[in-house]
Amino acid sequence: MIKGKVINTLLTIVSYFSLLFLTMKASLFGIFETVLLAILGVAVIIFKKPQDKNNLITRLSFLVAAFVALYLSFRFYNYWLTSSKVNFVANILHIPIEILVALTTVVFSTVAVYFIAGVIQQINEIVLYLNREDVFRRDLFIILIASFATVGISQIMIEVPILSMGYFRLFLGVMVVSVFILFIYLIFSEVKFSVILVTLLFVLISTINVYVYSFRDRLLEPVDLLSVATAINVAGNYSLFPVPVFIIIGWLIWVGLIVYIFAVIPKIKNKISVKKRGIVLLNIVLNIVLVLVYTNDLKIQHWRKWGAISNGYILNFVLKFKELYIVKPSDYSEEIIDKVAMEFPLELDNSQLEHEYPHIIVIMNESFSDLSVIGEINTNIEVMPFISSLKEGVVSGYVLTSVYGGNTANSEYEFLTGNTMAWLPPNTVPYQQYIKAPTYSMVSYLKSFYDYHCIAMHPYIANGWERPRTYGHLGFDESLFIEDFPQEHFIREYISDLEMYEKIVEIYEKQHQDTLFIFGVSMQNHGAYNYSGDDFKQAIELVGYEREYPDVEQYLSLVHESDIAIEYLISYFENIDEDVLIVFFGDHQPKIDQSFYEDVLNQDFKTLESIQNKYLAPFFIWANYEIEEKYLECTSLNYLSTYLYEAAGIALPPYNQFLSRLEEKIPAINANGFYSHKSQEFLTFEEASETEKLWLKLYEQLQYNNLFDLKNRNNSLFYVLE
Repeated sequence: MIKGKVINTLLTIVSYFSLLFLTMKASLFGIFETVLLAILGVAVIIFKKPQDKNNLITRLSFLVAAFVALYLSFRFYNYWLTSSKVNFVANILHIPIEILVALTTVVFSTVAVYFIAGVIQQINEIVLYLNREDVFRRDLFIILIASFATVGISQIMIEVPILSMGYFRLFLGVMVVSVFILFIYLIFSEVKFSVILVTLLFVLISTINVYVYSFRDRLLEPVDLLSVATAINVAGNYSLFPVPVFIIIGWLIWVGLIVYIFAVIPKIKNKISVKKRGIVLLNIVLNIVLVLVYTNDLKIQHWRKWGAISNGYILNFVLKFKELYIVKPSDYSEEIIDKVAMEFPLELDNSQLEHEYPHIIVIMNESFSDLSVIGEINTNIEVMPFISSLKEGVVSGYVLTSVYGGNTANSEYEFLTGNTMAWLPPNTVPYQQYIKAPTYSMVSYLKSFYDYHCIAMHPYIANGWERPRTYGHLGFDESLFIEDFPQEHFIREYISDLEMYEKIVEIYEKQHQDTLFIFGVSMQNHGAYNYSGDDFKQAIELVGYEREYPDVEQYLSLVHESDIAIEYLISYFENIDEDVLIVFFGDHQPKIDQSFYEDVLNQDFKTLESIQNKYLAPFFIWANYEIEEKYLECTSLNYLSTYLYEAAGIALPPYNQFLSRLEEKIPAINANGFYSHKSQEFLTFEEASETEKLWLKLYEQLQYNNLFDLKNRNNSLFYVLE
């Protein structure tokens, strides 16, 4: 009996330390630790026999342990196979590193099964004891175990070590899940229902998160819940199969958890007394307070998987809810805004207002970019020969966006309003969250003072990003969506750029007696880039590379089609007697195979400078009349309207006067940082000089007045059409 207890204790201790493999790096100490744990594990396997092989819990514990061990082994193998220190040991032993790591992994995975199964059996013994002694404490213990398992599943699914965030943040993540379970338990007094409901919710969120990461290269965030309609619209263009193996492992562990709970908890409903309800409520309050206190200064991560690595995915996800609320900038006051308004007045005389101004056509082309800004690409033919030929008599260059691979509406927002995503929580979408009433934009300015007839168009489903409502608040007279197009020319089941441009020509021919402002958002180049239907022909091929990148070739072929289409639009307006100005820019770069960046373009994106290259898109401003030629190596979308006004001969509105002054200090800005004129490099906002910080702070205050302080919005700076 004593021997059995000692072995059980040893098994539990070894099981606990085995979890450290999840965060262990392949070091010399790690090698020593692995050998030691393997010896202990083999000893446990020899001396510890399952008490009852036919027992459901025993069989279940080994089944769940097998899947967890599979996950551990996968990480273990990948860590060690690329380790120089392990390679050093393999050379000493005269064993190929692949064989050494494979053999070690087999031993480790076998040991891990017994380790984890032992932990589950120890937990089961505690539950069985509490079943006899105190059912209420049993329920609380099961809630704790279910909360820990849920955090573990969320990490397993995204292929991030369970202990990567450290013990304390792991504890906070468990507390977060337990708060939700306890709340349901408080209402229904049923632990099985409470655990199933809450853990199922988090496992579903974790599953969706895997797909969001694979499609967008970032984790699922609370703000994405507001974009469900848009996600459904485009979901059919992404492949959900084959299901990633770690999703399968995560769900199997969850099923094992639920089966276990049903196996050990009697069907008799447990009645909770008022006193015990008070204990549950106190538990909930204390957990919430502790999480709020200890996460107050916790840095929320947004870049790729860093949120899941540093904080744990669930904790990072829940903390991001507070980013949905905008805090008033420090030292914000109406007096400061009024002072800026006085410094940048709008001075228009009748001769300026009576002057005839050009028709303005703006094309924001979906996912249009020039990947050569990241590195040289060899193709069979030139990707965008026409746009590349636009050198003389145009304003052209590259524009910095705030989004990559998606969230198109944020690029629209920056261009149309002159605001920046830098002062908004990452991955929020102003169209959905903040524009709930008439809002200042270049549309409202052009309509208020120059009597432009303003039309927005997007040849796709109307409810994406809540565009119909938002376009109305921005001041557009008309909004056209897929049902307003003839739907005769598709590329990959999307209305082509060419058809959208033909629609623009049709509108011009019918309504050119009005001065037109047309803002078109194309759809042809939307991801993903694995389409194989008849309505797509691949024109671009990569040349001279060892492996193939079919998604990159499909994307570049789409850009080639866009180049052909824009040539049609410009060729038409070249022969028009009336003045026409065309602005063309990409909204963001595409989400393509990351190995293409690493292997072909030799980029790991570890510096801010290299990261910003992924946020550059080409632009040009062309007119069928003479405009001042300019080349801008890097500007940003919030400044682009200024160049439009100048090319159109339109007086700069006060906000753009401020932006023009700001641009002298801050030539480009996005959600990642800014380009410093003083330092001649990209900097984070924390690295700004004192002068730069003053200008950035003033910009933030003006944007807050424009977007959030509606009661005190300065009408001299921000013209709004009621």
